[in-house]
Amino acid sequence: MEGWHQLTTDPNSTAAHRYRDSALTAARRPPVRDRVEYLQSLARGKRVLDVGVVDHDASKEAGGKWLHRAVSSVASYCLGLDVLEGDVKKLQAAGYNVRVGDVTTERLDEQFDVMIVGEVIEHLNSPGALFEAAARTLSPGGLLVITTPNPYYIARVRRKLADFATDPDSVDHVTLLVPSGVAEMAERAGLRLHQYRGVEVDGRASARTVKGKLAFRFRGLLRKVWLGPEAMCETIIYECVKPAEG
Repeated sequence: MEGWHQLTTDPNSTAAHRYRDSALTAARRPPVRDRVEYLQSLARGKRVLDVGVVDHDASKEAGGKWLHRAVSSVASYCLGLDVLEGDVKKLQAAGYNVRVGDVTTERLDEQFDVMIVGEVIEHLNSPGALFEAAARTLSPGGLLVITTPNPYYIARVRRKLADFATDPDSVDHVTLLVPSGVAEMAERAGLRLHQYRGVEVDGRASARTVKGKLAFRFRGLLRKVWLGPEAMCETIIYECVKPAEG
């Protein structure tokens, strides 16, 4: 697959930046309001691999917004995969089609139309391995869908700049991804960044402080002055496509 290296050997060159900026502009989409509902729309009627199905603890299964239930309810076939053996066994006992496994190191004997990876990649030592796994696991034309924290979410940036020695995110996070980095890892694995979009934060749930309430009240004005819509998005959804054969 053609990349910036076909144009130049310098990743900091004008040609490289024009190539990447053009791809990111073409792939950018308006934010959505509900992460789970949007992922359901991508999974509906498809063969789906749901990676990181446990979501840290099998007790999440009881919650109304548990991603695997939502995805498996609309997919034509859905397999859940996670490395947490004890929790996977609990979900199996509850009747879910899940198994223990690490998609970045193991080869599955199945192929899928959609591979959903919800809030997982930021925990991985080698995030590029996830794209390589998708390249061998997806059917031609298949879609890798990654959701991950937005490093440029305005509340995250404010908290970090206010106290650089503390971190508002999970201590198990080892990286935060940016669109250009996702596009690069996708291309290295033979995929292509197809679309990306933010997930808007619900102001009613998040504006718990006076500053927060003011930020959400005036967010329309702030966007017009200097903020893009992603500034109000805590999560970004990336969709990377595997090229069709031929």
